[in-house]
Amino acid sequence: MFSARRTTSVAVAAAALTGATTLTATGAQAAESQPKDTVWNLGYDVAATTNVKKMNQSSSTTGFSFSTVHVEKGTLSSDLMLKDLKTPVKLGGLQIGYATIAVEPVGKATGTIDATTHKVTQTQKAYLHIKDLSPAGHGLINLVGKNCKTSAPVEIPVSGTMKGGSDPITLSGNFTIPSFTGCGTGGTLNKLVTKQVSGPGNTITLKLTPRA
Repeated sequence: MFSARRTTSVAVAAAALTGATTLTATGAQAAESQPKDTVWNLGYDVAATTNVKKMNQSSSTTGFSFSTVHVEKGTLSSDLMLKDLKTPVKLGGLQIGYATIAVEPVGKATGTIDATTHKVTQTQKAYLHIKDLSPAGHGLINLVGKNCKTSAPVEIPVSGTMKGGSDPITLSGNFTIPSFTGCGTGGTLNKLVTKQVSGPGNTITLKLTPRA
């Protein structure tokens, strides 16, 4: 027969072992229950084309984008960087000069991707900054100064279909351009620039090609 002391020691050891086994099993179950999070880090060369409705003028530029896609969560975020756009400025059908416009992102573009349809929707906020407005034949003159930009960030929603991580994507959408501020000495050209540029119905197309 075991002594009472030895019986107690065996019981304590058994209880400890049972507890350890239970904790191990619980930990394994918790690990298995963690949602899967597959992450794609993707780089794209970008060809962008915009049309400003009031100006009836299309402009193109290039750049690149780095995107992070959380596949199971269906979310994505992107850093979009575009070169400045150089566009003719017309008044009554007559070209009167050239404008250099920068797209200045405010944070990352964010959006979703549908796991079933692979539809991508994404919104980028950015200021439109008219860095230079020069009369035709007078490239050294900047009529609007250095601080002519939209009074608030432009919200640019785009959508398209993502077939796979290595396939090109085309995203397109419409956006509204807010009023401008800081144009000309003391803002004297704010109203004129706003009248010629701001408003709804503008379009953008982004063609994204995976980087080699």
